[in-house]
Amino acid sequence: MGSKQRTDTRSLALTVACVALATDAMVYGIAVPVLPKIAVEHGTQPLGVGVMFAVYAGALVLVTPLAGAWIDRRGNRAPMIIGMLGLAASTLLFAFLRDPGLLIAARALQGASAGLGWTAALALIATTHEPAERGKAMGIALSCFGVGTLLGPPVGGLLTDWFDPRAPFILAFVLAAVDGLVRWRFIPKEHAVAAPEERVPLRDRRGLVLVGTLTIVGAALIAFLEPILPLHLFSTADAGPGAVGLVFGVAALVASMVPWLAGSALRFIPASAMAFAGCVLAAGALFVLPRLDGVVLPTVALAVVTVGASLVLTPTLTLMADLAEQRRPPNYGAVYALYTLAYTGGLAVAPLAAGATMDAFGFGGAAATGAGFALVMAVVLLAFGRTKRSSASAVE
Repeated sequence: MGSKQRTDTRSLALTVACVALATDAMVYGIAVPVLPKIAVEHGTQPLGVGVMFAVYAGALVLVTPLAGAWIDRRGNRAPMIIGMLGLAASTLLFAFLRDPGLLIAARALQGASAGLGWTAALALIATTHEPAERGKAMGIALSCFGVGTLLGPPVGGLLTDWFDPRAPFILAFVLAAVDGLVRWRFIPKEHAVAAPEERVPLRDRRGLVLVGTLTIVGAALIAFLEPILPLHLFSTADAGPGAVGLVFGVAALVASMVPWLAGSALRFIPASAMAFAGCVLAAGALFVLPRLDGVVLPTVALAVVTVGASLVLTPTLTLMADLAEQRRPPNYGAVYALYTLAYTGGLAVAPLAAGATMDAFGFGGAAATGAGFALVMAVVLLAFGRTKRSSASAVE
């Protein structure tokens, strides 16, 4: 009976976390084809569009450390519910506001809500799953996040084309409300964590640096094209928000298939090698992207970039849980707060860099800059893997 109860608790926790991550990702993705159009119609330049996307990440940075401490002391339930309330409120603001400054404020609220929800959802999975089960569970969670990412852009773009820019955000509000009911009803209440005085400093700082770097790079690869590829397709392919949403949706569909496969492969492939392959794939696709005409071929290139980003990000969630368990009791909240901060760093820097380089050098120059960054990180990860193997040989 005890074993069945534990299984039921794990399944319930994973379901709640997956629904939360998928909803947050979908609401985030809905804005990708819609916000650039709204901003451009109000005279915003590419750098301004980048700011609108980056402020989401900035709010995440401010809220996430507080979320981690809160989760480690009080559990996951309250942060996830309050995060849902903020998400619902931000979607209503997107539906009815049109001033760029107010849209930025709504985007910041959305980012703060995600800081609570993402950190608590990942900590909930780690808390309820043993290490042997955690890789599979985290892979499922990433795939659900990918499904949300897949649905968001095409839903946002198509509803804007069929109705108006308010329609996708009204739908997002309904989804956030349903997700809120799921969180309220099913989040386990028994996972409050231990007292602060029992905690000790984290030992493996080198491992933390590696995981943080992987997370920043993977997130940056995902976010780099979000503000500039829609502008490029608007001007060169005469694509509307619906078409742009489908471009991002197809890419997300392909990428959503990667995490659970890559998670299983981690038993045989070192994390640094998998991330190296992801960086090389993304660099190649970014390099050729400006040379591709129409909509179909850029969709393929974007899909390859997102697959590369998934290969970089997949190892990080399991590695973070391993780091958390170096302390007794495990500090899942703090460690996944660091993960969220690293992910946010990539989300914050990449859109700004993309917008600035597109302003200065055009879309081709921006894409080349992204490809160069990915290649540099590939070399860094390759060197790290060789250093780690050399150190292990010396110990033996």
